[in-house]
Amino acid sequence: FGSSFFSICQAARSGPPRRAPEVPAGASGAGGAAMSGGSRLEQLLAGKLGSDLSEYDDESDTSDMLARLSCFCLELLNGKMVYDIEEFDRRKARRAARSDTTGRVEQNIYYWEPKSLRITAINWWHVLSAEYLHYLYKLLILLVFALIGYQMSLGTFSVARAGVLSLVHDTILLEAIGMAALVMWYLSHMKASVYCLENCVFVPPEEWRVSKDELLTMMKAQDCFTEDSLDFMTRVLQRSGTGDSTAWPPSMVPSKDGSTKARKDIDAAREEARAVVFPLVREVLARSNVRPEQIDFLIINCSLFSPTPSLCAMVCNEFCLREDIRSYNLGGMGCSANGISVDLAKQLLQNQPGSRALVISTENLTQNLYTGNHKGMLLQNTLFRCGGCALLLSSRWADSVRAKYKLLYTFRAQVSEDNSYGCVHQQPDEEGNVGVSLSKDIVNVAGRAMKRNFIQLGPYVLPLREQAKVLVNRVAIKLAQWAKRRGMPFAKQLSIPAGYTPNFSKGIDHFCIHAGGRAVIEGVQKNLGLTELQVKPSMQTLHDFGNTSSSSIWYEMDWVERHGGLQRGDRVLQIAFGSGFKCNSAVWVALRVDRSKRGVGLKAGA
Repeated sequence: FGSSFFSICQAARSGPPRRAPEVPAGASGAGGAAMSGGSRLEQLLAGKLGSDLSEYDDESDTSDMLARLSCFCLELLNGKMVYDIEEFDRRKARRAARSDTTGRVEQNIYYWEPKSLRITAINWWHVLSAEYLHYLYKLLILLVFALIGYQMSLGTFSVARAGVLSLVHDTILLEAIGMAALVMWYLSHMKASVYCLENCVFVPPEEWRVSKDELLTMMKAQDCFTEDSLDFMTRVLQRSGTGDSTAWPPSMVPSKDGSTKARKDIDAAREEARAVVFPLVREVLARSNVRPEQIDFLIINCSLFSPTPSLCAMVCNEFCLREDIRSYNLGGMGCSANGISVDLAKQLLQNQPGSRALVISTENLTQNLYTGNHKGMLLQNTLFRCGGCALLLSSRWADSVRAKYKLLYTFRAQVSEDNSYGCVHQQPDEEGNVGVSLSKDIVNVAGRAMKRNFIQLGPYVLPLREQAKVLVNRVAIKLAQWAKRRGMPFAKQLSIPAGYTPNFSKGIDHFCIHAGGRAVIEGVQKNLGLTELQVKPSMQTLHDFGNTSSSSIWYEMDWVERHGGLQRGDRVLQIAFGSGFKCNSAVWVALRVDRSKRGVGLKAGA
């Protein structure tokens, strides 16, 4: 475009002045792009340049001419191109403002100039509160004692003592002072609340979506699976609960022709990461009206793709985040990693009240297509799909007014048994093909991990009536066992009562169970005694998007917002399972409901 622009300028200046042709109606804005290629554009620009140059030849007012020409070009090429140019200029300006050009490089050694350490960049309030505030408290206490000693030496302390004694006999004033002291103590020890300003999920483009038949065709195109393996994947797909519009990365979609092999190189993996993560960050920042430089913490979890530079560095580079941002890249945490990221963000935000954190959860499939024939590893080719989510969390009190959710509790349970540790394991098969092996015991292991997590969760979310039922049940079991051990006369007629599973629906309004597969969802449903309606967010997410790993619980949260009848004040429980073996949970309370989502599907046909 630059070379064509220069040639047009030369032709317009050398040729005779021509009148600019009229632009037909509808040619401005988005309709301007419908002109017949570059020739039409060159004619318009040449005509405009000819008239402008003939008008300004005498005045030589080049700056004014260029300004008018710029306005003309912007009118002609407005829309997305103008937005992209403005966004590029903003990013360029932010980078230029933050770049330090005061240093110099000599013989591959960087020498910084002392003047580059600007004193205005120091946050003196942070320095005072972190380093010297406790010294100030001690100094004030010493000053009070010094003042009392000085008054005693002058003989004026007796008057003050008389005033103090008179206050001691005023019970109302003493109660007020005591109440104020308790309130101040509580406020000083109370941790900051954590709010979710916005949450969004990645909706794959239409060209990423594949049906189950197309997925089998893609597997055949790899020319590495036996007929027995293809039959096994066919049976698993039929029972998986996934639909015919789940997404695979663009590096694998060309295999739908039945002959093209999928790309598995790191460049293709980075392309998938950019295609998923960048739109999520743009959307969550735009919807929350927060600028990139207002982010204090960045947390990204992706289990199976951990490049160098990291995914956090990729986001920082794209969106020009602050140089002092604290970023955390979590890997190998499995499908429960979002709960870990949220818990980490909560700890960071509470330790630094008034800050914001951007949490991104995704999984990368490009380099994780298993090309062997081990049945335990073939499951990953049929269950996992592309997806991601982004959350903007804040511990600012002012953000509570516009927040969507408030984080009430996070609980984590890590099961360290050998069987639990190896039930989800990345390893090579007999032929050296690396894949994730899923054990047959994964449902039982997940049940034990969930039990340990819910032991922590129960006292915080269950009403007193349900907790009392649990206590009475435990006492009855202990008494029956004690009577049988002691050989009591009536012990033979006693039967040890079964353990009581509390009704968590009494304290939770909506359940978001990790969409790890139909067996996982049905196992949680059976253990908790949930209805079909209560597990519908998980089942529907599994059907529409498949197992998107750690982000699946936020696809379910989005479904609850759109179709689950979410109301202000409702409590939502998120449960996720991950390798290791882990069970993590989070409880949110709805503060604001986006009614524009009601009844609107997340993607076409959903």
